[in-house]
Amino acid sequence: MADINKERFVERVKAINTKSQPGKRVERRVSEDGLVVDVVKTDRRGLIPYKSILLLVLLAILTKGFLFARLGEEEYLKRIDSLKQGEAIEVSAAFLLDADPATRAVAWLVGLVLP
Repeated sequence: MADINKERFVERVKAINTKSQPGKRVERRVSEDGLVVDVVKTDRRGLIPYKSILLLVLLAILTKGFLFARLGEEEYLKRIDSLKQGEAIEVSAAFLLDADPATRAVAWLVGLVLP
């Protein structure tokens, strides 16, 4: 004959171990009958760090804008044209560094702030 109390004890120990695992968080909710119940939620993080990618893109645009403002339009475009004549890596860098509207806007703002 199986001991009912032992089975219940094992279930409770499993529940405690599940709730205490790192990377999980416990939310307390009130059930329909008024009891406070712990609900285990796993800490789900995205596979793609969208904020980091967005920050890198913004930093690249700001850097391009500062370069555009510092060198001037003619010199900047001349350097981009010289990159377009190079190897495949230089051509791809020229494509990424080409003056887009965001770069021109940042350069305009930098020109207003810094003489």
